[in-house]
Order: sequence, then C-alpha cells, then structure tokens
Amino acid sequence: MIGRFPLRAGGAALVAALALGGCDRALSALDLTGNVVAVQPQLIGEDRLDVTIPASGARARLGPVARTGDVMVWQTLDGITLSMRQGLLIGTRGLGDDLMSAEVDGVLALLRGAAGEGPVPHIRTHLDGEDRTVFRSYQCIRGAVTRDAGLRRVEVLCVSPQDRFANTYWMDSMGAVIRSHQWISPALRHLETAHVSG
Repeated sequence: MIGRFPLRAGGAALVAALALGGCDRALSALDLTGNVVAVQPQLIGEDRLDVTIPASGARARLGPVARTGDVMVWQTLDGITLSMRQGLLIGTRGLGDDLMSAEVDGVLALLRGAAGEGPVPHIRTHLDGEDRTVFRSYQCIRGAVTRDAGLRRVEVLCVSPQDRFANTYWMDSMGAVIRSHQWISPALRHLETAHVSG
C-alpha cells in the first residue's frame, strides 16, 4: 500500500536510530525521504472498474492485475484491491474494515436461476479488532427480478442472526455482471461497481 514499505526488523531499527540521531544525509542516501510515488499497476486487460463507496464518498477507477480461473483482481494506483468472482465481491484489501473472503457459489446459482429463489448458504469472513478471523453464515434468497436500461436487475437478500444486507446485480444478456451494489462490511457498508470497456 502506498506510504508503506517492507523493512526487516534490523533495518527498521537502523532507520529509527538514524532519524533520532539527526542523520538526514543517511536517510537521504537510503532514499527514504520525501513522498512515495504511486507505482502504475501491471494491468492484464483493457477493461476498467469504476467503484464508489457511498458511506465514505470514495471513488476510484481500478484496472485488472490478476486472473485465476473465474476470479479477477482489480487494483487502484495505491494498492487497494477488490477480488471478484464472476462479478461478485469475494474480498477486499486496503479499505480498512475489509472483507477477507466470501463463498458465493449459492449466490451465483441464485443469479442464474439454478437455485430457484433460495435460500442458499453464503459465508463471509472478516478480521475483528484483535486480528482474529470471524466467520459469519448467511442464508440468501433471490428478491425482485426486473429490467433496467436493457439489463436484468436481480436483488439478493442475505440474513444472519447478527445482521442482514441486500445486494443488487445488473446483468447483460450473457449473464455477465455489468453493474452492482454489494455489501462489504458494517463500517464500509456497500460499494457500487460499473464495468467500463477498454
């Protein structure tokens, strides 16, 4: 992430000692002064993903940096990433209250109509305040299915004993998710995505 760089324990102690000792020249020689410059991600495709987090007002355009099977990883210039499986959010990094993982097989079946209207299981993991993994299990059902600007709009409602959320997906005639409104976490709430062709 921008602003952070890896240092071994000994290297960190050396930098701290040099800084406390007023050795600006030494820090400059190590090239550890000034602002860290954003490094352009190595993109693997022309498409872009416009993302907005309404709760914080954050907006960014992300590019694809990795693909494994049907999972695409999208990244900002400052290293924030979203992992999407066929357009469904399965993980975030660098946002703060990140979604560590999500199992979306059942939700994908709901979107395709292969699971009827549900309910289907949906498991998500987050880190708590002590960096422990917290698993939360939801039951999800398909809500309203409508047409919107030539796209099929499908709502998915998910409920656990602790909380609930609703996601909305806009899909083209091939079933690809073109736009979405998806839950991240209680602190960040939803993010909105829109694919932009390259």
